Amino acid sequence: MANREWNPKSFFRHLTPDALDVLLEWAAVELALDGEGPVGEQVYRGWKALPEAERVAIETKLLPVNDLCGPHARPYLERLAQQVWTNGHAQLVEDSRAWSAQDLAVRLFVADEARFLEAHQAHALDMMEHLTEFHGRYPVTLKPTAEAKTAMKAAMASHFRETAFGARCQVEDFANDEKFALFIFHEDEVAPFDRFNDRGVVEPDWQRPVVRLAAVFQFETSTLLVKAPRVAEREKLRDLFAQVFVGDPSYFEDTNKSPKFSFDPLRDDDFDFPVRGFDKIEDVSIVRVVAKPASRDVKRVTVEMKPGFTVLGVRGLLGEHGVDLASDAIHGVRLQFVFEGKGRSKYRTVSLFNPNNSNLNDTERDRVIRRYLKEWGIDASGRRSPVEAAALEAAAQ
Repeated sequence: MANREWNPKSFFRHLTPDALDVLLEWAAVELALDGEGPVGEQVYRGWKALPEAERVAIETKLLPVNDLCGPHARPYLERLAQQVWTNGHAQLVEDSRAWSAQDLAVRLFVADEARFLEAHQAHALDMMEHLTEFHGRYPVTLKPTAEAKTAMKAAMASHFRETAFGARCQVEDFANDEKFALFIFHEDEVAPFDRFNDRGVVEPDWQRPVVRLAAVFQFETSTLLVKAPRVAEREKLRDLFAQVFVGDPSYFEDTNKSPKFSFDPLRDDDFDFPVRGFDKIEDVSIVRVVAKPASRDVKRVTVEMKPGFTVLGVRGLLGEHGVDLASDAIHGVRLQFVFEGKGRSKYRTVSLFNPNNSNLNDTERDRVIRRYLKEWGIDASGRRSPVEAAALEAAAQ
């Protein structure tokens, strides 16, 4: 996940004077305010007037703070506040509920930088979307080790040497009670970037940009979520993860033989996406279907529809476009979940595409959705006979 755009003018405009004082004391700098215009504008001009090298060094350290000022990061800050402000500082937890995201993030960062960076890492993992999923054959619990990390780096570097990428790479790991994650940073193919030369003329500068790959293993579901732009790297990460960290090269199911998603429940006219009241889901609708009709002349049909139709209603709409929901192959669907609440935040649109692609991430709300996909039978990963399950469980011991 790339860093959120750094906009110092907006960042400082949302800081109260007290939080700004905390930040400046941490950075060990003083700003010269010119007294002209709004205070936020003065702070911005004073900030830009700092020596460039000093300012850039501080801004680099503040990038994680800026990331946790985003619209979905507030719960991470509030959980962190309960961990950092204990004993005599417990009142700050209650007071902080009225603070801006910038105020809260700055104060927590200064109070406990190490814990803040852990929360930032967890947020970065949870916000990743459009991941390729590989389901493990049995439950395992993993922890990072220096030996495995070194072996992974060597194996990935060897892989990159055989491609047009640069061989340099860096491996970082992260683990908590819910997941184990790897980040692989590597050099991409050489590409031209415009720059001004010493004569003030724009010319191409050939560089290798750095690409970040990620592999996140969820203990609860024994699922590996892989983020990589190319199939070769996705499969390499899957295979190396199984070999190096699990110790079983055949640990992950073959999605080509058994795709992750089954859309058979959607063929039942009486299926109505049953949910429980305490999960605060008001409605679930099918809003897109990608299917392969029986006609040999049609490769694929994508039908988008307004939310609110029953499965029977969706069947009728698809029939008007030559798709028989009862028998034609369904490649993917898009579901719209409506949660209790107000505004756009109450909506969550989920894309599911076989063999194993989705835009689900690891937020609390998406975990609820994942559980329902399992209950409804749409998430078909891990289905196996009792005999096979017993054999795999024994192999895990």
